[in-house]
Amino acid sequence: MRSHRRRSPLEHVLLAGGVDDLSGLALQLAVLPVDTYGQVLVETDDPELLSILRGPARVTVHQVVPDGAPGEALARAVESWIAEWIPTEVDGARSVSLWVGTRAGAHVDALCPGIGDLLERL
Repeated sequence: MRSHRRRSPLEHVLLAGGVDDLSGLALQLAVLPVDTYGQVLVETDDPELLSILRGPARVTVHQVVPDGAPGEALARAVESWIAEWIPTEVDGARSVSLWVGTRAGAHVDALCPGIGDLLERL
């Protein structure tokens, strides 16, 4: 497995939400430090809506195409991100932050308590 460590200090973020969370996502992106690295996941049928999301150069925005109940595809995408990016050990030079929109859907809501438990262990 390749190391995800880039430069020190490093802020790695995941911002996730649905169409109704776009203003919150845009606000979060606006306040990120310039050296932030991360991903934004937005569940939407319309990729044009993503054009309003601007952040640091190393933060990428991705469309998550809905399939099933609202938030179902987004929850799977967040789970995949966690499996890849959440460190297994504490690294004082790296921080991981997650922001999940309040309107992302019941599937994402159900995922959030487990994320909190995971982050507390680090």
